[in-house]
Amino acid sequence: MNVAYLKTESWVERRDCGFENHGPAVESHARAFVHGYADVPYHWHREMEILFVLRGRFRLIVDGQPCEMGEDDMIVINADVPHNSTSISRDALICGVHLDVTHFERLGLTGFAAREYLCRTFLHSRSFMTKVAPIKALIARIILDQASRPEEVLARQTIANLLACYLYRWIPYQDAAAANGALRPDSRNRILRIMDTLGGQDDSQHLSEIAEAEGLTVSHLSRLFKRHLGIGYRDYSQNLRLDNCAGELRASDDTISTIMERNGFGNPAVFYNKFRARFGCSPAEFRRGRRPLRPQSLLTEEDAAEALKLLTAHAAGVGKAAELAVGLATGLKRQTVLSAPHNASLS
Repeated sequence: MNVAYLKTESWVERRDCGFENHGPAVESHARAFVHGYADVPYHWHREMEILFVLRGRFRLIVDGQPCEMGEDDMIVINADVPHNSTSISRDALICGVHLDVTHFERLGLTGFAAREYLCRTFLHSRSFMTKVAPIKALIARIILDQASRPEEVLARQTIANLLACYLYRWIPYQDAAAANGALRPDSRNRILRIMDTLGGQDDSQHLSEIAEAEGLTVSHLSRLFKRHLGIGYRDYSQNLRLDNCAGELRASDDTISTIMERNGFGNPAVFYNKFRARFGCSPAEFRRGRRPLRPQSLLTEEDAAEALKLLTAHAAGVGKAAELAVGLATGLKRQTVLSAPHNASLS
């Protein structure tokens, strides 16, 4: 997957970002992004990730739990929590930011890295949207500054600090060590090992052989796969084979039928339907065109303009967000009384 990190005068897709290490730059400890339709594989990273849906819908799997998100929804994905997205509507526009939690704890937010923040707007009441509005404003400001004033690193760092302070002060949380459902390191290693096995498998290898190698029953492995990746074994394996087909369509002159059969698709109608569903075009159109070799994050000029418009509207609330982040506003109606020294002249 390519995430579109905003750059001055253009919205450019990065082609070199991975997952375990594609978090914030060292000098800023926060990095914002915007992307469109994307197919994000199972991954986790040391940074907190805050996702905000500007437009469209998508389905996110966070630590094995499905999360259906729509326009204006937000989620905080805590550090080291496995997640992926299995389907995103073609009109989706999603923005967000990665925050290095250990950095902000070192700055003085005691226990920040040990907290598991509870922020999934689609599970909360409508009133909770008021509480996350400042987060949206601060994220929007970071993205807009990243796009229009990339040289002003200090300004973005300041806003990122305010964002961390706001989360620390206003968003409910639980102790991460006591949180239920997190994957143990051995479970993560097992999932990655299975994924590596599937990625390098030949046509003769099946789930039963993988289960035997892992010392599990097929049903147990199927449930494990579904829970942690959010997609069934057959669908995951099929997507890998479709991706192989897409690569071969570009890299070779073999016929579509040959490529289809070589990758285990025996029914042409099924293959064409599955290929179109994954890549948005027929195999022949894919070969003639310049579509990427796998579903990626795409932003058209119209998407970029719409995202900028939406982000600008949200950024209007950055002043209020800053006040709340540093405790200058409490949300309560209080009177402030100013008094002069007792010997001060009133004339």
